[in-house]
Order: sequence, then C-alpha cells, then structure tokens
Amino acid sequence: MKKLTKFLCVGLLALASTAFADATSAKPLRVGPVQNYGALGTDGGKIVSLVNGKEVMLRGVSLFWSDALGIQYYNSESISWAVKNLGIDVFRFAMGIQYYNSQGNASEPMDASYSYVGAPESYLSKLDQMVQVAIENDVYIIVDWHSHRAENEQALAVDFFNKIAQKYANIPNVIFEIYNEPVNTAWNTIVSYANTVSAGIRKYSKNLILVGTPSWSQLGSYGGVTANNVAYVFHFYAGTHKVGSFGSRITAAKNAGNAVFISEWGTTNADGDGEPDASATQDWFQFMETNHLSNCNWSFRNYTSTIDNKSEKSAMFDGSEILNTQEALANAKYTTSGTLVKNYLTSHTSSWADSLLAGKTAGSCHFDSKTVKQTAGSVTLPAGCTYTSSNESAVTVSGGTATILDAGYAILTGNDGSQSIITVEAEPEQNSGIVSFLCRYGGNCSQGHSVKNYTGTNPLETILTVSTTTTQKGTLSFKALNPEIVKVKTGTCTITQCYSAQNKTVTFAEFTGVYGDGKIVITAPAVTGYRALNETITVSYKKGLYKLSSYFKNWTLALGALSREKVLPDVVNQTVPVTYTYNGQPSTPYLTKVGTAIQAGTENAIVLINASAPGDDNYEPLDQTITVVVGDSTLAVNKTEFDNAPILAKAKVAPFRTQIQENGLLLQVPQSGFVSWAIYTPAGKVIASQKQNLSAGSHLISLENLPTGSYMMRVKQGSNQSNFHWNKQ
Repeated sequence: MKKLTKFLCVGLLALASTAFADATSAKPLRVGPVQNYGALGTDGGKIVSLVNGKEVMLRGVSLFWSDALGIQYYNSESISWAVKNLGIDVFRFAMGIQYYNSQGNASEPMDASYSYVGAPESYLSKLDQMVQVAIENDVYIIVDWHSHRAENEQALAVDFFNKIAQKYANIPNVIFEIYNEPVNTAWNTIVSYANTVSAGIRKYSKNLILVGTPSWSQLGSYGGVTANNVAYVFHFYAGTHKVGSFGSRITAAKNAGNAVFISEWGTTNADGDGEPDASATQDWFQFMETNHLSNCNWSFRNYTSTIDNKSEKSAMFDGSEILNTQEALANAKYTTSGTLVKNYLTSHTSSWADSLLAGKTAGSCHFDSKTVKQTAGSVTLPAGCTYTSSNESAVTVSGGTATILDAGYAILTGNDGSQSIITVEAEPEQNSGIVSFLCRYGGNCSQGHSVKNYTGTNPLETILTVSTTTTQKGTLSFKALNPEIVKVKTGTCTITQCYSAQNKTVTFAEFTGVYGDGKIVITAPAVTGYRALNETITVSYKKGLYKLSSYFKNWTLALGALSREKVLPDVVNQTVPVTYTYNGQPSTPYLTKVGTAIQAGTENAIVLINASAPGDDNYEPLDQTITVVVGDSTLAVNKTEFDNAPILAKAKVAPFRTQIQENGLLLQVPQSGFVSWAIYTPAGKVIASQKQNLSAGSHLISLENLPTGSYMMRVKQGSNQSNFHWNKQ
C-alpha cells in the first residue's frame, strides 16, 4: 500500500555466494527475544511463545523491496546496527517476487536481477545470510512473499516455502509471511492458497505463519486457514488509516480467536507519500501497546534513491546516501517519519538478558548483566565467588577474573547457584590492505603487483606492502606457510620502480621459482576499537601465458577482403608453432590464411578461429578463440551452426565460473578486485561493458535487455581472462 518505486537496472547484483549456504550452524552472540521465547505460535487471539506460553509482542522494521535500492540494506551491518541502536526485536525480509504493481496486475516488472523469479538461487543465498544475521543478533526474521498476486504464483511459493521450512525447521527465529497484500482477491481464494502453502511448511516447521488479508491486508476477512499457529496480517498507514476506523477490525479478529500481526505500518499516506501524521501515529502506538500487537515499520531505507531520484517520506533516514554500514548509520539523519519510529522503538527496548535470568539471580555472586567489547581483555568478578561459564569460547573464568576471548555471550553460574550474563560485542577486524594475488613466469601479476629484482638480491621479488601497520595502526606480522613456493622478507627497495618506496624498508614476497599456491598469514594485535587481525592470503606463482599478436582479435571482413598482417602469427615466443582451427576444422571454405593475414571468401559466414600451442616447463598451453564475420552475419550461410550451439561454452581459463540464468549471467569471482566485462556481437561490436570493484563471490549480470541473438562475452580480472559464447533465445 506504499508508493511503488520502480528502479532502473544497474547491471550487477552482488548477492554473495550463490550456493544455498548453511546458516543453521550459526549461534546467537547476544541474548534477545528468541532466547526468551523460542519459536512463536498462537493461542486464540494471541501470539505466544511455543516454549513457555507467554504472550509475545515484537517491535521492529521492515526492509524495503529487495530491489536495487532496498537490497543495499540486506546485510549484517544494517541489522546489527538496528538491533543495538533501535532495539528491534524483528525485521522483515521483503522479497520482491516479479512485479511491483499494487493492484495485483502482472505489470511494472522488477528487474530480473532483483526479483525472486529472475534470481532464485541468489535469493536463497541472501536469505541464508539474513537468517544468520537474525540468529547472531537473537531476533526474529519475517520471510515475506512480498507480492500483490501470490495466488498466481502458488507453485513458486509452495516450492520456496517448502525449501526454507525444511532448511530452517529447527530455527526458532524464522516467521513465514506467505502473502504480503492481496488486493481484490476473494477470501476463499486466499484461504485456498494459504492452506496449500502452509501445508508444505507444516511438513517441516511449526513456526508462526502470517497470512495477508483482503484489500492490501486491511483485515476485510480472516479466519479459515486450517494450519495451526497462523496469524492474520494487518497493514496501516497513519495518514490514510485511522484507529477509529480500523482498530475495531483488529479487536473483532482477536476476540474471535484470530491472532493479528501488523507486519507493515507507516506514518504517511498509504502510497508512502504525504507528510507523516504524528497524531494518528501516536494513536496507533497506544493501540498497538494496549493490544500487544507485534509490528514492523515501513521502511528501513534512505529518503531519496540515487537510482531513480524518487523519494519516499515513509523512509526512516533522510538524504540520498545509501546507509549500509554501521558507521554510516551512526551518522545518519532521520526523516520526520524516522524520528517518530526511532522514538517509539527505543522507548520500548527490553533487557532481554535480565528477562532470561528471571528467578535465577538470588545470591551474593549475582552481578548485573555486563556488555563488554571484544577487546576488553578481562572483567573482575565479585570477590569470594567461583563461576562456571556456559560458553568458554567467549568467556572463561579463573579465580575472580573473567577473560574475554571472542564475541558471544556466556551465562556465569556462581557457586551459590545464582546466574549472571556477560555479553561480548564483536568489534571490527583491522584491515591490512593486502589481498591475494597471482604472479606468472615472465613477471606479470594481478592486483598491481609485478615480479622484479627490487633489492638486487633475487629477480623473483614482489612488493607485499610498504606499510608496517594496518589501517588502524596495528603492527603487521607475516608468516609464510609454504616457504617452498613463497617466502616473506624485508629489505631495501633500491630500483626506480620502487617509486615512493625507493631506498626504504619494504616487506616482500619472494618466490622460489616453484609453481604453486602459497599461503601467507597476516596478523596484527588488537588496537582500540578493533580486534586482532588474523587473515590468510593466497600468493600464487604460475606458468606464463603465451601472448599472440594484438591483432588476434574479433574481425569483420568484407567479402574477398584481406586483413592486415600478424592476425594469425605462425609462432609465439619466437619459436613455438601455433596451430589454428576454423569452426573446429583444419580449414574452412569461408576464409584463407595468407601468411599471417586472413582473406575472406565469397560467402557470408561466421568463423570461430581457435589458436593452440603446446605448453612447456614455463608456459601454459595456448587456447584462445576469436570470431571473424565474413560479410553480413545475419545472412551467414552457416548461421544455424551457431543458433544450435550450447547456451554457454565452458570457460577455458580459470578461475571464472559461470552459469546462464533466465535473464542473466552468473559470474563467480575468485577474489576481490576490479573486474571488467564486455559483450560483443559476432561482428565484434561492443554493445555493453562495465568495470567494477567486486567482492569475491558470485554476481549476477543482467542480460534481460539484450535482443535475441549470438554473443561473445569477455571477462577480465588482473591477468586472468575468460571468453564465453552463448545464444539468447
């Protein structure tokens, strides 16, 4: 019921690893509502703990649509900040399915890169990350099928909720919201959908299920869903919906034995616009508190989107900056709506650690719950007491001292039976600025490195770092785990290529000449505000790569035309012979090799020329391919050979891994750094390209707007390059 802001495609959606990861091994790092209540269910008109039967009221935030703007907030930094600074008990994962349209129509499509339909595996991975965030912060996560037409997506929803219910069957943090906002859908249709989807969930999980109600979840109808532990959804926007008009619907539903969850509410008009109505919002605050109604505010985002320059007054934060780090959020300014929401949330925070220990604090060894930083070192305990720790990976006890080891919480049980809690807050790790890199025989390296004789003592040196400290001023130390491949040493950088480091002491990686992957451990002690650094990078030394002429590239030749020389050189490295194949054959009727040039034939055609050469002790085998178009590719006599080719050829050069999805190319990047890619027509024309600093992991490149046809793609990171060919149908 809020303004639907349609975002422009930005090309890449970084959703981290696409494997369905495993958050089920995560552990809570603090005591929150989940440790107090466990899995949630219903008892008549109440939402209750399935562990102890207590009535539950949660307060939190809803993330924005998981599109180009909203997805920026779907990360650990944002949620952890909101838990600590706003006191949220729950957050809502508003997963966009396929369409924005608020009338339930199949229109206003989301960019495929940012929709569940377009990138299902990426969303399973992103959801897993966010479930892990919920577990670590000990809060609830609502997995919201954020659609206005879910009855038309039933098969997709059943498959999705079955998967996640099975995966998270034993995770009490997860709440299933199976329909966001029905529009003009009949209640019996919604009930039929809900019964089908919830039946799949109940095969695996007993956790709370939320069901949207008619007319944008206005509780026009409710009841009738046969699964247990079901609550019905109500949404309000204070500028449009007043307590006096809609509060009675909630009261009637609860009195009839139907629990209600307000999974989305705002201070503005229902379209997300209009000035916040502070008076009406306060009325709703009082109503929610009086009736113990769990709720999530729309929405946790910045006011103006830099993607389409549209604004939403229901946003929590002012300005156009995307605030997806704790530092940025700490310095954020609130909108008028955000101030109302912040004041509401922070005025109702709970001491969950104290609640967990209710009835277990009698005794002189009890002390008030303590929260300390990961770098605190130790905490002095009451004299004359001994304690046992429930979590010795976080806190150990010896005599009257608790030693702080790692993030997490520990219940300390005194010798008098009383209990106390120490929570250890994670602190950020330091940054060395050093990343993994690859060097090859001949001196070429990735990540800006090069192999030279910097100190005058070894020709296989490369500068590891010119700094002696981390960015946060922790003293750096290094240890080579594979000294047979690479060693670490310090020395004076003497040559002019040392630039500003010339005649200064520098830390080098020194290769032995043995090919392989070396590991270097980088450490630094903790400094104020930052925990100790302990990371391992990979420093590889590999065989060299043959280099063909720069004219070995995609060409378009007119019928009968002769190219320039050196397109097809006879040798590489002056002596190694090169073998060429043409569409997989020793020769082709469509062009002829003339010396080192190529001459086009008399028919329109497409020719893939592959160059190969054997490797040796110091060089990898050569295997490169170019596309040559003779005449007009659309009239090519062999066009059907390409139309019937596989969707995607396997990458010839490690380490890129790819997979074509419905409307995109999934690219796995082995290490963080700048990656450039370009898409070519068979004629060699570049129709799309981008260079971006990407994190290690998988990234989805949207190909939705490409017309059908045959394409080449070239991806490059450092000295690594891969070429792909596919046909878009």
